[in-house]
Amino acid sequence: MKERELLSQAVALWDEGRFYDAHEVLEDIWRLFPKEDRFSRNCYQGIIRLAIAYNHYICSRRDSALRVLRMVQQQLSPCGENFRGIDVKHILEYVERHIKALEIGEEIVDFPKLLLLR
Repeated sequence: MKERELLSQAVALWDEGRFYDAHEVLEDIWRLFPKEDRFSRNCYQGIIRLAIAYNHYICSRRDSALRVLRMVQQQLSPCGENFRGIDVKHILEYVERHIKALEIGEEIVDFPKLLLLR
């Protein structure tokens, strides 16, 4: 399967709140890129980790969710606003809000969409 088809599957799972399943599909995309393409692999790994962070959160592992969200923020920041058609700017706005919320003991009330720009 091609990247775009797999990404559509991941988006559908994400929209259903099935973050662990979305992470599995995103890993399939990550494997499409050669090890030499560190940039693409790193950016996709950040999105994979985001799915894991939200899975931690919905499984009541708030500390793990916060730790992984911090990694995601660092990992996705260099990816630009639009990585391979994925709206990274949108994701990072949510990540920043969610880190702050978890740091002060608040709940995450909504999750970002995996928005495709092209």
